[in-house]
Amino acid sequence: MSEAVFDKYERMGAYHWRECDRSSKVYNPPLAARYGMVTRRVGAGRALDLGAGDGYLSGKLAETCAEVVAIEYEPSGVALASKMLADRPNVTVRQGSTYELPFEGRSFDAVVMADVIEHLDNPEQAVREMSRVVAADGEVLVSTPQYRPDRVWDERHVKEYTPEEFAALMGVGFEEVKLVFAWPRAWSDFYRTKVGWRLLRLAGRMGFNPFAIESDNANGFCQMLAVCRKPRSLPA
Repeated sequence: MSEAVFDKYERMGAYHWRECDRSSKVYNPPLAARYGMVTRRVGAGRALDLGAGDGYLSGKLAETCAEVVAIEYEPSGVALASKMLADRPNVTVRQGSTYELPFEGRSFDAVVMADVIEHLDNPEQAVREMSRVVAADGEVLVSTPQYRPDRVWDERHVKEYTPEEFAALMGVGFEEVKLVFAWPRAWSDFYRTKVGWRLLRLAGRMGFNPFAIESDNANGFCQMLAVCRKPRSLPA
């Protein structure tokens, strides 16, 4: 069993860091909102970031967590994350697979996976591993774009989920699954226009990011976050 291999970090470098910087010319309000909806729900304990990429999310978690472990499958991502996080002593970067995590059961207070699960060919195994390593009273946070019949978010995605499919998938590993929705569709469609892209980027730099608006209702939203508690599996 293997995970998808991407060359995006070799081509684009640590782009998440650039695009989440409000002072940057390439500031990306939807991307910043995606990470924000995850980080504000994580406490101060020990966190595991799966599919950490260039390490941006791990870096944000390190601001409040006592310890962060970043797992990335792609070697170029591991190298970038190690470089970008070198000044954060409470972060450890490791190469590894979400299908076989090198940790004992119940090792983490929080496990996060930001827009990675749609790339996996065996997401159920990844969910089982998240369920195994999170503490019994811990929390798992997994984000993914909501399926749209009118467009494909990314050709590299193995599967894009409806809310019902996403909740069922996370239910493989957790007794309690709550979905939260962000990225209002109207703002997302406006952002795809030349005028909207410029205006919303400017608004984001000034502190207004409409992509951060959240709802419990799936209708009219493009991004999903599964907040998962009560892991089903027991440590080996």
